[in-house]
Amino acid sequence: MLHNQCPVFAYLLDGNGGGREVGWKEIGEWKPEKGILWLVSHPGGGETQRWLRRASGLPQEALEALLATNNRPRCVTFRQGSLVTMLLVNPSRQPMDDETITVSIWIDSHRLIAIRTAVTHCFSEIRHEIHTHEGPTRTDDILAQVAEKIIARMEPLVLQLGRDVDDLEDTILLNPSAKMQPELVALRHRLIILRRQLVPQHEVLSVLQQRNPWINETNRQFIQETQRLLHQQIGDLDSTRERAILMQDEITANQNRKLNETMKIVAVFTAYLMPANAITGLLGTNIEGIPFQTGTNHSFGFILEVFFLFLVMLVSYFIFKKKKWFD
Repeated sequence: MLHNQCPVFAYLLDGNGGGREVGWKEIGEWKPEKGILWLVSHPGGGETQRWLRRASGLPQEALEALLATNNRPRCVTFRQGSLVTMLLVNPSRQPMDDETITVSIWIDSHRLIAIRTAVTHCFSEIRHEIHTHEGPTRTDDILAQVAEKIIARMEPLVLQLGRDVDDLEDTILLNPSAKMQPELVALRHRLIILRRQLVPQHEVLSVLQQRNPWINETNRQFIQETQRLLHQQIGDLDSTRERAILMQDEITANQNRKLNETMKIVAVFTAYLMPANAITGLLGTNIEGIPFQTGTNHSFGFILEVFFLFLVMLVSYFIFKKKKWFD
């Protein structure tokens, strides 16, 4: 184990599945004939930065990309080797706080340097295999396994998002309430972000399959299988996103139906009462009082007006009923 402020480890592989951990002294004295060097560190590691800048001999563009913390997935091939950047999402208990870890890798025939922005368990199994002498024998063995583990760790998150949509779908089918809208919007946001992170990695794996001297045919086929898994994950995300869109459309349609029903009730009652209101206005009831008054006896005028209004509303009722405006 290397000793500095950041978690870091390095191995010198023997080419037969085994290896041993080494420190900065041996890293500084490393030469290709001594074995395959595998170094994992953090971009903020002081010793790591000094060694990379002064002794690694990496191209300047690759060096800057390795030490950057906001890289996008990509694969760039140089004369000496290749630079591979991939993203790993660590799901959080708070859905909107999922942690995205950047893993940048330099690979050539004799060494693999991995810089990650946070602790990840993608390397743990490989380290265990080295300790049991069943580990990688080439740098591309490490690369192929790391790529597969990064993509495989996405699978539970993709499946969980699918289950979340299933649960929401069941709830919305029973009661498409507008209260589900915020949760559905948050879920769609997670789907968009995850897909945006996965799609560029599909291109990274495509580039890795191109022929170059530091990736053999076996690992090329292994990377191809990893790409197929990633393609399936992207397809599942697309399917889940489409279902989420349909559910949001269902909620919107239900809101529109309720609004239309409310507006219909208001319109029907307004139209139903309008003739009676027009008659009372025409007879001057709201201005001069009850019409057809005879002296001090108001009963005749009142009864006549009530009867007339009742007749008008009764006719209106049958007209509305015939046109099914009350349905």
